[in-house]
Amino acid sequence: MSKNQQSNIHDVIIVGCGPAGVAAAIYAKRKMLDVLVISKDIGGQVILTGFIENYPGFNEVRGEALVEIFERQLKGLEVDVKIGEVERVEKEGEIFKVISSEGNFFGKAVIVTGGSTYKKLKVPGEDRLIGRGVSFCATCDAPFSRNREVAVVGGGNAALQSAELLSRYAKMVYVIHRRDKFRADEVLVERVKKHSNVQFIMNAMVTEIKGDKKVEGITVKYKDGNLVDMKVDMVFIEVGREVKVEYIKHLVRTNEWGQIIVDRRQRTSCEGVFAAGDITDRPYQQAIIAAGDGAVAALSAYDFLMEKEL
Repeated sequence: MSKNQQSNIHDVIIVGCGPAGVAAAIYAKRKMLDVLVISKDIGGQVILTGFIENYPGFNEVRGEALVEIFERQLKGLEVDVKIGEVERVEKEGEIFKVISSEGNFFGKAVIVTGGSTYKKLKVPGEDRLIGRGVSFCATCDAPFSRNREVAVVGGGNAALQSAELLSRYAKMVYVIHRRDKFRADEVLVERVKKHSNVQFIMNAMVTEIKGDKKVEGITVKYKDGNLVDMKVDMVFIEVGREVKVEYIKHLVRTNEWGQIIVDRRQRTSCEGVFAAGDITDRPYQQAIIAAGDGAVAALSAYDFLMEKEL
């Protein structure tokens, strides 16, 4: 490492800038640490969220509005945010080298908050109607389905749990699965079957989501090729999530789903690397939980730097 590089070593480099990354940056900066954030965007999955009703401090807030608040907070604290992609993190002695599309950066600690991305159906109308009836989070948006007809796409536990939750609000819930058998736990499937306002549509897939300014219906294609148009007001897509940890997985332990394993203080198996939010093995992927984990990660990173006198 050159002398110039040694003089540009950050205390903490945060990867990602969703709720976890923003909270980590706020708490680290308030501890007077030299903080650098590298992220492809500010907001993460919050950007794709229509209205949020379960984030403390707001009765209701649009995802876009919450992201604007994130941006103002970071700017007010003079947090250095670089918009780019992290390609790899290497450990060189006690210093971490973060290789990104914006250049190489060095830090004494790293907090990974890259989050997860929802798998999409990749059908016409999906992207255009996100936040306008297309949702990836029943926990967030179930109250908006009150007295409406909705579709849940998927066949795993997440899809069936969403259907069960939505049955408390919606007039009718259609669960659409491309196979003849669910991947969800049988006990969960049997429980959902008992709800009179839930209907299973098997061996079928959604090929289009229709609507102008909001979801008005879907086209369903059955295994035999038959196409049927259905009127629904909302579509909940539950076909899984993906976490991208290729840039860091050689340094940390991950579980069978690729999530980074952390302890209660958000520490990973690699000393000096912390992780928070949906990229970790913590349950309940919610914005408020990610934000809390981000705060814990920052405080743990601060303690680590103080103990090591780095």
